[in-house]
Amino acid sequence: MDLNRLISGSYDEEYASLDRGYLECEEMFAQADKFIKEDRPREAVELLLKILQRNPQFGKAYNHLGWVCENKYKDYTHAEEYYKNAMKYAPHYPAVYLNYAYFLSNCGRFDELKAHLDMALTLPYVLKETIYNEYAIMYEMQQNPEEAMNYYLQSAMSTLDKDKLIRLQESINRCQSKIELKNSLNNYYQTNQ
Repeated sequence: MDLNRLISGSYDEEYASLDRGYLECEEMFAQADKFIKEDRPREAVELLLKILQRNPQFGKAYNHLGWVCENKYKDYTHAEEYYKNAMKYAPHYPAVYLNYAYFLSNCGRFDELKAHLDMALTLPYVLKETIYNEYAIMYEMQQNPEEAMNYYLQSAMSTLDKDKLIRLQESINRCQSKIELKNSLNNYYQTNQ
């Protein structure tokens, strides 16, 4: 709602109708989100599609449809399409950047993931600690524990959450174990050639 228009008295009935429609979409979106949390994907999808019938540019609905398609129905083609529409229509909605990163990671599309993370890192409303963590996971999945450790450390230095810090320390320890294993195998191969 535009408070300046309301205060100045130029808040007309047409504008109020637009705000009311948006608020109704937000209410339906909150209900769809609840359905997802309750593991009721069919009802969530029905409600999200109803939102998009009312407002085809309601980007957050696309994000949730992408998540449901990816995680509940394993429909990766539609999931990607929905995530891209979410970024197009809700560019300030941080969840979509993380969900699309998870999607690319799960698909093993690391070149695209890196480009996406590079872009997401420039956005002021996306948590840097989470982006750094996704870089770390990407490098660890590519069997580069040294680079993964660097990003886990950056994530740890960016967080204020004690529980996340503990998980990041565990991830760093896991990478250290992988490096030690790799080094011991290299030593073994060098002495046995």
